[in-house]
Amino acid sequence: MAIAQLVNGSQDKRLGLLCSAVLWLYLALNVSAAEDIVTKSGGADAASKNVPSTLFGNISVSGGNQQVRGGIASAANELRVQFNKLCGDSDREMKLPVIIKLHGVEGDDELSRSIVSKISTLQGQYQLLLHIHLAKGVDQYSLRYHLMELLLYERGLADDQFVGEGDRLNVKPWLITGMLESIDIRSADYDRSIYQSDLDFLSILSVEKVFEMTENQSQELIGHESIAFRVISGAIVNSLLRQPSGKSAMSTYLADFATFKGEYENLLRKHFPGMNKSSNSLSKWVNLELLELSTAQVTQVHSILETESRLDGILRLHYRDTNGLAQSVEVVAYNTILELEPGQRFEAVAAARAELERLSYRCFPTYRPILNEYELILRELANGKTKNTRSRLDRLMEVRTRMKAAAVRSRDYLDWYYITQSRELGGDFDKYRALNDAIQKELLRPAVGDATGNYLDQIQRIYGSKF
Repeated sequence: MAIAQLVNGSQDKRLGLLCSAVLWLYLALNVSAAEDIVTKSGGADAASKNVPSTLFGNISVSGGNQQVRGGIASAANELRVQFNKLCGDSDREMKLPVIIKLHGVEGDDELSRSIVSKISTLQGQYQLLLHIHLAKGVDQYSLRYHLMELLLYERGLADDQFVGEGDRLNVKPWLITGMLESIDIRSADYDRSIYQSDLDFLSILSVEKVFEMTENQSQELIGHESIAFRVISGAIVNSLLRQPSGKSAMSTYLADFATFKGEYENLLRKHFPGMNKSSNSLSKWVNLELLELSTAQVTQVHSILETESRLDGILRLHYRDTNGLAQSVEVVAYNTILELEPGQRFEAVAAARAELERLSYRCFPTYRPILNEYELILRELANGKTKNTRSRLDRLMEVRTRMKAAAVRSRDYLDWYYITQSRELGGDFDKYRALNDAIQKELLRPAVGDATGNYLDQIQRIYGSKF
């Protein structure tokens, strides 16, 4: 994202004329997109009317109905508070206004871009503008992205940072995405399954490539690369915040980042001295951060389908026969276990019992009685007892089959909803196949931040997440 400085300097005689004009503009694409939103919403006629607005501190939202305005203003202020906490300055107040203008109504002709950000000056003060066209409603992901973008610009311009004529302000997409990801990771209900997939993210995109990527390049990513960009961006920000005085260093870094001239890695080394210890310090930090994020927490709960998958593997009993050869049988073939000597029986079921106990910490909650019953059966087998074992195993399998069928139905419904509600399609067939393979393998799906999306995500966590 680029903005050109037209004139800067109190000695210039033209300053009085230029103060009333827009001095900061985005690239031509962003400017034309913003004008398109305003023009199709009524242009100057609409601006001359008494447009209702909602004010939340230094954040104002105008246009639309009260419910939409209030929701957007609240979301913007909440993101501001979370952002401040992330940087270790919770009491910081915004020094520049963020102005959000809503245009059109739902059902209007759709535009190629429904959310466009822009920076302008009025009487010598910067204004951070966000134009939103409501033809397609409000895309929560895009809204958060552009709000974070403006919050980063606010920090980069709030303390009278000098911007020379012809210079450009530039906030890289990795920083915007990384800040949002870092905030989400600190949320109590954040799902870390994306980090626990089998993908080697750093082999898909290097830290250097993520660091240098432009906004247009990041928007063109698809499949594994899109996921890797998000994950690595979050890991970069998290790893920087973990450094000594990381939060205060991040705060001063953000004040310099937007207007910095030169190699951005040099700016990082200035504010995060630990990077000077070796040439690849940042890569090492990111690797360690990814390893930590990939470690499952005790509070994380498996879905029904994942619990089933793990349970199937656990219920294979392993032992050595009289010749010392390794053997394995499913628990339903318990008669084979009964033929073993007592010591061999205990050895055959010991590992499965231990794994059942570990699974009970993270299994889908309704599976805990099932795991308890399996553990009781294994204990009886170790002691050579077979009281109604066959009927109990059959009953357990029947219950598991019903639960798995319900989970598959819910997953299929989510598939249907996601496909039928898609508004836009893009990319060539190879990229589509790559994306489809990634979703099938890693069980990942982009989250939607509106009420319907949150509800469906909850259903997904309850009944399964295989796509």
